[in-house]
Amino acid sequence: MSLIKKALFNGVARVFSLPRLSIPLILTLGLTLGAVLSVIAISSTLLYQPLQGVKNENTLQTFEYRFKMSESLSVSYWNMNRLVAFSERFADMGEWAGIAPNDQDVSINETIYATTGYNASNNILDILGAKLLLGDDVTMASPSKYVWISESLWQSAYGGVKSVLGKQLDANNQNYIIAGVIEDVMAISSNQEILHQQVWFISDLNEIKAQSDDIGNISNEIDYLILKSPSGQAILPTLAQTDEWLVDYITQNAESENLQMFLGFLSSTNKEVISEGYRSNMLGETKGLIIALFAAVIGLLLMATLNLLNLFIAHYQGRTKEFAIQISLGASLLKVRTLVLLENLPSFLLAAITGFLVAGWALKSLPLIAGDSLPMIDAIGINTTTIIASGAIILLLSVLFSALALVDIDKNALINNLNSSGKGIQAQSNQWLSRVLMVVQLSIASVLLTASVMITVQSYQSVYQDLGYELGNGYNVTVNIADDEYLTQLRDRDEYQDSEIKTLLADVSALIENKVTDSHVVIPDFAPMTDSLQVRVFQDQENNGARVTYQVRSLSSDFFSAFNIEMLAGANLSQAQIDNNEERIVIDENMAKSMFPNLSNDEIIGKTIRLSRSAERPLLIITGIVANTISRTGMAAPLRLPAVYSHRIDAASNLQFTVMMPEGKSMSAEMIDAELKRQFPRLTNLQVSPLTDFWEQQTLNQRVSLWIVLAMTGLTLFLAAIGVAGLTQMTTNHRKYELAVRMATGAKQMKLVSFILKDALWMLVVGLGLGFIVSVLSYQQLAQHLDMLPSFNWLAMSLLDIGLIVIVILSVIMPAWRVISADPMQALRQE
Repeated sequence: MSLIKKALFNGVARVFSLPRLSIPLILTLGLTLGAVLSVIAISSTLLYQPLQGVKNENTLQTFEYRFKMSESLSVSYWNMNRLVAFSERFADMGEWAGIAPNDQDVSINETIYATTGYNASNNILDILGAKLLLGDDVTMASPSKYVWISESLWQSAYGGVKSVLGKQLDANNQNYIIAGVIEDVMAISSNQEILHQQVWFISDLNEIKAQSDDIGNISNEIDYLILKSPSGQAILPTLAQTDEWLVDYITQNAESENLQMFLGFLSSTNKEVISEGYRSNMLGETKGLIIALFAAVIGLLLMATLNLLNLFIAHYQGRTKEFAIQISLGASLLKVRTLVLLENLPSFLLAAITGFLVAGWALKSLPLIAGDSLPMIDAIGINTTTIIASGAIILLLSVLFSALALVDIDKNALINNLNSSGKGIQAQSNQWLSRVLMVVQLSIASVLLTASVMITVQSYQSVYQDLGYELGNGYNVTVNIADDEYLTQLRDRDEYQDSEIKTLLADVSALIENKVTDSHVVIPDFAPMTDSLQVRVFQDQENNGARVTYQVRSLSSDFFSAFNIEMLAGANLSQAQIDNNEERIVIDENMAKSMFPNLSNDEIIGKTIRLSRSAERPLLIITGIVANTISRTGMAAPLRLPAVYSHRIDAASNLQFTVMMPEGKSMSAEMIDAELKRQFPRLTNLQVSPLTDFWEQQTLNQRVSLWIVLAMTGLTLFLAAIGVAGLTQMTTNHRKYELAVRMATGAKQMKLVSFILKDALWMLVVGLGLGFIVSVLSYQQLAQHLDMLPSFNWLAMSLLDIGLIVIVILSVIMPAWRVISADPMQALRQE
């Protein structure tokens, strides 16, 4: 049998005969490789693979024009009317389009399908390059009565039959005729998950041009515009050019009595324009996350490699006599290293297989782990790039291990080894390489832990911050208003007290309480935590005309007590005051400080403010001041806009009811669905969900980040501890004879521990010191380019270093103690 075959067979046998070497290699390298391959699969899909349903990526750019209400809140001004006007002004740049995704339930043959609804301009297919599979093009005249469905919805709801054209589906309680089938378009930027089942609602831009626009409404209807230009590298409008267009647009469309108010608002509001490539817009912060993950997993792979390399060096230093004999018989050093490479190859192949299995499991679990935080998540999987990367990593590590494991080998040392008795430290065991590798490993660990601890602190604070209230066993009930005519009717009111919307809210609230035992409708509107935000601006004439941006919230007589929101001064409105429609409000502490910075809370009670420019609108009496609350959590910089609480509730396209249930009891849509349909046929799409679902949804990304970072932090500490412990075990084993002699001549065990600890101290000082310097400098640079990184926290950094020092010292003491506590005479006999 040739030496090559023998080396391969020995490698296969060693997997089972030498588990102390093979199992750490397969598991450590396999798990780390799995993490690397997972990130490679994610990045290759999102950064390089063709976008699903978007063929014209290279010619597309996106353009955002946003009003910055605060540091943490910006709102897009685009809608279809503004798209038409803007595209006419800047038509020389190319063709402009708009698309807005949203969650949309549709009814087909009395079956409800959860879909992604696309509200888009009628040039959208040409802009994106999406393929029309069947039926009429979206450029048809008067498309408002028609919808287009995706291929997946066509297959699941209609079995893919061509007779689908002309059939009807129900959306928002309106019937639409299916005009065509479009391929699944997944590569759309969205805050919600993009589903394969899709429904397209198309707007004819020529018809939109003839319609009036409520220019005072900033509703984020379209988040960004899409420009298709010949090269895809057009110079997009500047902020000054866009501001100039908006002033002209408002001047042409605003009513004369409101023109100055709108222009004043524009001049006093910060705005920004954001232009970027289509893929960059779709990825958003995901691109920075991928870069951070890449850096983290590469660091973990380096740590795992250094750990295993120390293990291999220790193993092959024990075989120096074998290598000495092979070289003495004429084998070259290259041939010896080749035989070592072949010996290790089976273990490395098993590690690669383990890595693939781990990566496959991780990618399958990605929708559960990441939720809707990653775009095109269904397309992510092990691909050709992943396979090639795996082969390259395994081959590189195999060559590296075979070369560095025998880096100390030289013929003279081998001859001396054959002639020596083996007592004491062997000639081949100067261990300089292992110590240098350990210093590098500790430095990498310090760098990785710095970033992970900073992100962990930020994520924890974002997830578990004090909201200012308790959700309790609350539920949110949502129903949609069936048609625009009914919505207009509800909004058309002179006095809220006698309005139809107030009657409707009261009747639906009574229905809920009658059908659901022990239920209590706290308020026929949103709870303190919600995804809806109504923001207004007014000029504070008593405070130098300062502009105050605030959010409008609703209250009821027991709203604050139901959620344990602290009343700082004054009192809530009583039910009698609400029933009498009194001009009273409650404000939060932020609003109080904004409006009356020089007054105490008690002094503010009874003051009046006017939240409108119109002198016809009455003054509002401040009845109470409550503590600040956070309506949207899960953000590093939570939205802290001042809040005004009013008992008047405006009609919107959907109605919300906040219901409190006793502890241990639950509520479901089935409890009220039938009766709601019977009494209120113009209300549709009933949904009931616990308020805790809002918390889970809003904190999902931060919780995912927290658990991922915690896992990586634990793995980093584990690898650092194992590496130090392995090196200590190796060095103490090599010095067993010396330690045994010292013990036999009267040295105490604790003195020997101190002796070994001093020997490892320089590694600790150099490794952690170098890591500290690199961490501080590199983190400050990275934080400037990655918004996801929080500001540097010196306290967290200090606690991290103390914890790492303790772990490293324990990793030195524990294996050393096992050697020192053994019988010294037994060690002398073995030597």
